[in-house]
Amino acid sequence: MLGASSIAAKLMNCPKCQSPQIIKYGHTHYGKPRFRCQDCGRQFVEGATRQPIDETTRQLIDKLLLERLALAAIARVTGVSQRWLQMYVNQKFYQTPRTIEVTQKNRDG
Repeated sequence: MLGASSIAAKLMNCPKCQSPQIIKYGHTHYGKPRFRCQDCGRQFVEGATRQPIDETTRQLIDKLLLERLALAAIARVTGVSQRWLQMYVNQKFYQTPRTIEVTQKNRDG
């Protein structure tokens, strides 16, 4: 006899590649069934409530980071998780060049 999550896996498509090759792949720590696409390897939860962070929110976060607000405050104001925000800041850090070149300006004019 097939369980409800096995039936659901057969009726859904991968949110990334739209493949119907979906298998049950354990469950989240909240107890929701997790699925995995056999074609692209994407893992997902059916009916996930979290949405991607839009560009305007990312721009606001960038401005608030320049104001040197605490990460907890930025997360609270923008509605993103502290975990996501920390990963975003780390990504920004690794994208920043470690050295800069300065050219001397001629005063002769």
